[in-house]
Amino acid sequence: LDRRSLDSTTSSKPNMSLFIYNSSFIGIDGNRYFCLFDDAMISMRFAWNFSHGYGLVWNPGEYIQGYTNLLMVLIMSFVNLVFDDKSTAVLFIQILGMAFMLSIAYITMKIADYITKDEKYQNQVLIRVISLFLTLFYYPLAYWSLMGMETGLLSLLLLLGIFFAFTYIEKRALKSLFFTAVFLGLAFLTRNESIIFAFLIGSYVIGEVFKMRAVLKILWLLLAATGLYIIFVIGQLAFQYLYYGELLPNTYTLKLTGMPLFERIKNGVGFVKPYLSVTTFILLLPIIDLVFDFREKKLLLISIMFSSIGYQVYVGGDPWNYWRIMAPVMPLIFILFISAINAIVLAISQPFNAYFLRNPIFPRKFTSEALVIMLALIGLLLVNARFLPEALFLIKPYTVESNKINVNTAIALNELTTSDSSVGVYWAGSIPYFTNRKAIDFLGKSDRYIAKLPPDLSGKISWNGMKSVPGHNKYDLKYSIKDLEPTYVQGFKWGVQDLSEFAEKRYANIEYAGVSLFLLKESPTVLWNKVIN
Repeated sequence: LDRRSLDSTTSSKPNMSLFIYNSSFIGIDGNRYFCLFDDAMISMRFAWNFSHGYGLVWNPGEYIQGYTNLLMVLIMSFVNLVFDDKSTAVLFIQILGMAFMLSIAYITMKIADYITKDEKYQNQVLIRVISLFLTLFYYPLAYWSLMGMETGLLSLLLLLGIFFAFTYIEKRALKSLFFTAVFLGLAFLTRNESIIFAFLIGSYVIGEVFKMRAVLKILWLLLAATGLYIIFVIGQLAFQYLYYGELLPNTYTLKLTGMPLFERIKNGVGFVKPYLSVTTFILLLPIIDLVFDFREKKLLLISIMFSSIGYQVYVGGDPWNYWRIMAPVMPLIFILFISAINAIVLAISQPFNAYFLRNPIFPRKFTSEALVIMLALIGLLLVNARFLPEALFLIKPYTVESNKINVNTAIALNELTTSDSSVGVYWAGSIPYFTNRKAIDFLGKSDRYIAKLPPDLSGKISWNGMKSVPGHNKYDLKYSIKDLEPTYVQGFKWGVQDLSEFAEKRYANIEYAGVSLFLLKESPTVLWNKVIN
């Protein structure tokens, strides 16, 4: 875990370790820093406070649940406990993301075996290997996993739940039924909306059980497994109510209240349109294949995929068009996509060979395999096209430049302010984590007052096909800046509000080591002698 050892990376071959290196940077203090996606850094802030005895909070003493990924935060808490250096803790989370990706690819192959169990051995091997390849090289899933979001963990737990559900149905292994409940329960702790997937998987299992003999005996086992899953659900809800005083996270109030349902769905539709335009090819073929070769397992995987799209529409989209919500279920569609391609190619391969490939480039017995691989690569290219500059390391990964600015800001604030100072931020992750100062969240993830405000529907907070971006459309700069007066302010404009005139009177714009800072004038928590020097 020597961070400097990554500086000596010389391989030009695109891989996950090179991605991690490429997402790091040299700070203004000359040290190399690793930094996650900013929302993951919010989780790291909660985790650091928890691991150091301040509680599972963003600011010590303020019991507000500004996260929705409890299991990931607990994992991060252990990492922050083990590694005292914050940047090293971040690096370990990224390495853990690599482990998630490799595990996801492996479990994807195992699920593919169940989908293709009636195929010839050669076709089984082909489908499982290509499924592994497409999963590993699907950029959004790799991006979110390696940038510390819970996406990779959720995908792994979901796939494990599906794998053990299939294992239980095929082999009647009792322990597999309870493994299904446990992994889906852990998925709920990772993201609560995974309860939708659990319902679909549970429905599949129940449907298959009713085809078996001794149904009544098995029903008792199903009830026990269901009860085990419910323990996870009730346990987390009880914890949230007892610890934070609210049944649901503050982020639920922030994102899903105040906006009319019709407006939210219209937002969501606008957001997913680009996603659907690039995934139509790999979504359509499995549907066609299901019509001609109906199997319950295929229906389950397709229903999980479309439920994730429906959920994304329901919540009104997402601030970032890297398909965070749909990425965890893409391995399932890759399996069905390759299986559908294989079926189509096998159906047309004989006449195709007879009339058009009398002298093929490949030996005739490999023609079908070559066509399957070619079509699979076309599908992968379509879904990755927009991300290719990043995937090929031609440009830095998304938000890395912003991460660098935020971390450098944190370094400067550590030099220029005392521990009693406060920071007011729009990017609520990196600066609070690396400064350990009291933080004021202008956009309300960890502020109950902001979360309960009506959203800005003026169109000023709009991007990626959305008229009003959830999680970013509630704010009150007068309250956050004028009333609370943070020592440092990240900016004075957001949406329809502009406090530039107030900023000129109350805040000094200074530059330190190339970093621009707005600091509260005459604040005793600012080391003004260093600022002047």
